[in-house]
Amino acid sequence: MLAPHAQAEDQHREADREADAAADQDLGGEGVGQDQQDDAADQAERAGAGAEDSESSQHSVHEGLLRERAESTRAHGLSRPSPRTRAYTPAVPFSPLDRRAFLRLAAAGAAGLIAPGCPAPSGPAPVPLSAIGGKLWGQDHELGHLIRTGELAQRKVDATEEVEVLILGAGVAGLSAAWRLRREGHVPRVLDAGRAPGGNSRWGELPGVTRYPWGAHYLRVPTREHPALETFMEEVGLLRGRDSKGRLEWDLRAVCGAPQERIYEDGIWAEGLFPPPRSGTKADREQYERFRGEVELLSKLVGSDGRKAFTIPIAESSRDPQLLALDQVTFAAWLSEHGYDSPALRWLLQYSVEDDYGCSLETTSAWAGLHYFCARRSEDPSRDHILAWPEGNGRLVQHLLSASGEQPVAGRALCYRIAPGSAPGEGSEAWVYHADEQRCVRYRAEQLIWAGPRFILDRLLGAQPSGFSYSPWLVANVALRQQPGGVGAELAWDNVAYGADSLGYVVANRERAPEHPLVVTWYEAFSGPDPRAERERLYALDHAAITERVVRELGELHPNLRGEVLSVDAWRWGHAMIRPVPGFLWGTRLAALEREDALLCAHSDLSGVSIFEEAFYRGVVAGESVLRRRGAGFTTLLRR
Repeated sequence: MLAPHAQAEDQHREADREADAAADQDLGGEGVGQDQQDDAADQAERAGAGAEDSESSQHSVHEGLLRERAESTRAHGLSRPSPRTRAYTPAVPFSPLDRRAFLRLAAAGAAGLIAPGCPAPSGPAPVPLSAIGGKLWGQDHELGHLIRTGELAQRKVDATEEVEVLILGAGVAGLSAAWRLRREGHVPRVLDAGRAPGGNSRWGELPGVTRYPWGAHYLRVPTREHPALETFMEEVGLLRGRDSKGRLEWDLRAVCGAPQERIYEDGIWAEGLFPPPRSGTKADREQYERFRGEVELLSKLVGSDGRKAFTIPIAESSRDPQLLALDQVTFAAWLSEHGYDSPALRWLLQYSVEDDYGCSLETTSAWAGLHYFCARRSEDPSRDHILAWPEGNGRLVQHLLSASGEQPVAGRALCYRIAPGSAPGEGSEAWVYHADEQRCVRYRAEQLIWAGPRFILDRLLGAQPSGFSYSPWLVANVALRQQPGGVGAELAWDNVAYGADSLGYVVANRERAPEHPLVVTWYEAFSGPDPRAERERLYALDHAAITERVVRELGELHPNLRGEVLSVDAWRWGHAMIRPVPGFLWGTRLAALEREDALLCAHSDLSGVSIFEEAFYRGVVAGESVLRRRGAGFTTLLRR
């Protein structure tokens, strides 16, 4: 853990941590910088419901400026985002200052005006880090301050509202619960503390260029054990139907095309993630093939209870004690026991568990590590696809919002107290501060769904911590004047450096011509053994430090990239992912599911892994629990 500094700095960091708690409820706050807080709030209002004319005007101004920039750089062909992406419009995370800086830097780079006297023979001269635009997003400091001071608990209630169903949280789980209820004719009230919904599937936009993800960025095709998600994807048109052999037919625009992945080592890019192009050995490949064979066997294994060993949703997995024993040991220990000591293979497996769990081999349970590789394998090739969009899983959030009907999500609505009914079926109460109206409302709900992380609920209920721990993440969206170059394999959707601290980057608008602007989304999981210390390390990084960190690493992969960077916008996720540490999935987690009061919970942390499929499943489970308690007749979507 970082050593404490002056008292003022300690207080500032504590405020950041508390603000992050608000931001990470799946009720998370749209981030604002100190100097641009009012500007960001204004943009949020302009981009909100009922502001379509303002949006159109704003986009036309951006397009005019970008057309001028395109002429100066010969980057023709910029177009508006596809109408398919405009079902829901978020606050645009670029202030007027940022957009002007973007255009100014682009024009300066094209004219050779950056860093005069130091031209690079093979590309633009390096841009001083201080000249790179962008800012830090992620926390709503105003709401965080109210949590930290306890001020809300002292305020009088301005109004009391009676509702049938109240959902606190508009992340994927909360929106999925609302979707399930609306399919049966029920209209829940959905509140969220953020300016925009989506949880860690939020997204942003560089107007006239592309949208991009702020977190989760892809979805694997649902397994047979997840019919609810299959139903949703068919409903919104992503699943087009089935052929004569029963194989799924997908909207090809959503299927991630080749090349999907490439790996970098010592100046060379190679397609795929294994082996490393320089240091890979025959022994590495042999261990890799042996591991693949073991995964193939485990993916088909059925437990003593007749269930598959590893499935998505996790709730459908076997409860065979011999299999669950894998949850008591680390993935690292299991690999050592089975003779997997190849450095290259260990790197690949470390990368994999960091990517899905934010953990290391030493902090991931063996059950979770094997689940990553075994649960999605299928003999049906139509299920062997990755679905991806420029804004990542934000596209799925837009579909959920579009299916929500006319009742919008109420943003900047922070729950600061909950009183569950003493038994299932009894009404519950929630006290919520509506920041934009500066009103405190007490909601009396016949059914209440908490759709935020468990650690926040523990605080609201004044309960002992449930033993859930979360990994912090850093996400940076980097705007470039054109595609980065490189030797070897061509630019892929996912681009990873062997042995790097980060998880690499994905490309939001890879389909654009190489000379056109694009955005790459760079990820780093802070996966050390102590998540609290890792959060301290993350929060110690300001925008300048993050910019230096990101540009330095990208520059190692692409030597001429420094001159192409226009802006770096970053989001610090303090509690990004639940950590499936040993003993959690089939121990601590199960205990937390056994509530005896009226409160229903819906969040991916109840599944033990932070992926869209599990968040969606938890939302549907909560929604159907509400229907059951209300005595509604319905056909479950959780079974075929």
